[in-house]
Amino acid sequence: MKNENSTSPEDTARNASTKTPVLSVSGVDITYYSGAVKFPAIRDISFEIGAGEAFGLVGESGSGKSTVAYAVMQYLASNGEIDSGDIAFSGANLMKMSRKELLGLRGLKISMVPQDPLTSLNPSHRVGDQVAEILKIHYKLNRDEAHKRAVAMLGQVHLPAPELTALKYPHQISGGQQQRVLIAMAFCTNPELLIMDEPTTGLDVTTQARILDLIREMKLKHKTAILYITHDLGVVKNLCDRVAIIYAGEIVEEGDVASLFKSPAHPYTQGLLKCIPKTYTHKTQKKLDAIEGFLPNLADLKPACIFAPRCTFAQEQCHQQAPSFIACGENRRTKCYFTEFDAPDDAEEYENLRASSPSKRVLVKADRLKKVYPTKRGDLRAVDDTSFECKRGEILGIVGESGCGKTTMARCIVGLEDVSDGEISYDGNKIGMVRKRSKEMRRKIQMVFQNPEATLNPQKTIEEIITRPLALYKIVPKAKRHQKAVELLETVNLTERYLSRYPHEISGGEKQRVGIARAFATEPELIILDEPISSLDVSVQAGILNLLIDLQRKHHIAYIFIGHNLSVIRHLCNRVMVVYVGRICEVGTPDDLFEPPYHPYTEALLSAIPVVEPNIEQKEIRLQGIMPNAIDPIPGCAFHTRCPRKIGDVCEKNAPAEVEVKPGHHIACHIPLEELAAVNPVFKYGRRYVF
Repeated sequence: MKNENSTSPEDTARNASTKTPVLSVSGVDITYYSGAVKFPAIRDISFEIGAGEAFGLVGESGSGKSTVAYAVMQYLASNGEIDSGDIAFSGANLMKMSRKELLGLRGLKISMVPQDPLTSLNPSHRVGDQVAEILKIHYKLNRDEAHKRAVAMLGQVHLPAPELTALKYPHQISGGQQQRVLIAMAFCTNPELLIMDEPTTGLDVTTQARILDLIREMKLKHKTAILYITHDLGVVKNLCDRVAIIYAGEIVEEGDVASLFKSPAHPYTQGLLKCIPKTYTHKTQKKLDAIEGFLPNLADLKPACIFAPRCTFAQEQCHQQAPSFIACGENRRTKCYFTEFDAPDDAEEYENLRASSPSKRVLVKADRLKKVYPTKRGDLRAVDDTSFECKRGEILGIVGESGCGKTTMARCIVGLEDVSDGEISYDGNKIGMVRKRSKEMRRKIQMVFQNPEATLNPQKTIEEIITRPLALYKIVPKAKRHQKAVELLETVNLTERYLSRYPHEISGGEKQRVGIARAFATEPELIILDEPISSLDVSVQAGILNLLIDLQRKHHIAYIFIGHNLSVIRHLCNRVMVVYVGRICEVGTPDDLFEPPYHPYTEALLSAIPVVEPNIEQKEIRLQGIMPNAIDPIPGCAFHTRCPRKIGDVCEKNAPAEVEVKPGHHIACHIPLEELAAVNPVFKYGRRYVF
């Protein structure tokens, strides 16, 4: 086990010997213009990054993180302007460089990895050619030399069979592999500064863990300074040396990662940490402390603390005058009048706010469910002979890596896909083909999708979106639909004024709340939630999770919640299924899954959780390779090609039977239960193991 907060002697020596920082941002103000309206997006921001150091910039969406990144690259949008301050790279002022000088730096000494690899890679060029193109431009290499070095670089970022991967197009490799290609492109010129803008957002936890390991390895190998932009505090804790917390264009706290996470000084930092579900916990779960309110209107800023309207500790002074930075420890500073707040307490009392006890009556049952997609290369088995059930009033979690079949299972239940074989029963009655389902059955089962941006009609107002199911299923008379829409919005903590707005006029978290309100409009008995919080800020995530629990307890309906982060799943669910390549590896209560015996795949998922709590040691397990090809399924246990605990031929030849650990807890594995039970837990707090 290792402590992720520790700094190696090599890092300490390197940082101590660095006199001139690789990147120095000093007193920078940035303004955006929209007609005659000015938006001071960034105000008096300063920080430095040394060689071989990773610096995290953390904040909610809209806080100005990406604006800082594009300012460093001198890539600001045409309506943006740096009003004052300096941005220096290795002592040279970037703001005074000519276009030609900047072109010589970008891609050679300063590289950037954007958030979405699929939109950043050219779909019409092979990935090897895209890496080689950078080498040809900056090093004047011929085609063969550039290709050879490109393949070598793809190997350095641990892509399988780099020679073959180089010949593939972006759509032919996974999202995690696409991100590795971007990292290869960024490091192929051995840059001095690397800017990473949310590079792991949207990836599942195991892929994210491998990407973070890769970034850490490349940072040490190339002695690269890294500016890492994210809203995920767990990622920062596991990767960065220092961190700055940015809120509405101002840095409100800065310091080394270890001390800041142990004793956050600013109320905003404390609030962000309280928004994240605990990795370890007692047998019951407390409600998350979501940060109420919204970012301020930058066009109408007041001479006061920027966070005061949302701060639970704010006093009269906070609303009248903006605070300056004060020291709050060695090499730490915070922008707050008061620093004697209580830090998040791991020993606080917990209230049981999980779903109320589910009924013993089964609502949905899948029996030997199969879903096959015909392709030119053969049949792709997305769901492979899987059986499970969800009771009335239960929250059932489905967890696993991207591509494991979670969403396909959900789409079969909700009626967006026909099953290839097997049966689905609802309340004891078999559900037939999608086209044969009754209107009443479609009303009872609703779905909230991962990306609300793609599921809300941009040409309809929020009122039209919410009242459509009311009209379709004749829930209420036409004269009462407006009032019902108001009531539905209020249940998701939105007001009547949102009814006249269009989707593009509200935030991502508000869009997701509208999606939830629309799902509840039909008065369903089951709602399937497909990764509804994966791309949201932690503060918005907390509000959505609290809302889902409140609505479930009020209406006593069932949820099937799909995700890949077991901390979130544990916080919300009564029971959890761990899925791998369309098959169930383990099923049990959340507490069952957090203590041995584990299925080896569950153990790997737990080890990949980005932990934010201080003083926790986490076992490091990294799965090698990728999931088997679902078009050509392998014999035996589906997990044996990646399993770190594989015991021999039996795993390769025979599919494991499901073994009961205790009532309700089952594991499908050839390893004897006594051996799985003897494995040390993934998490250790101080001197004791925790669950």
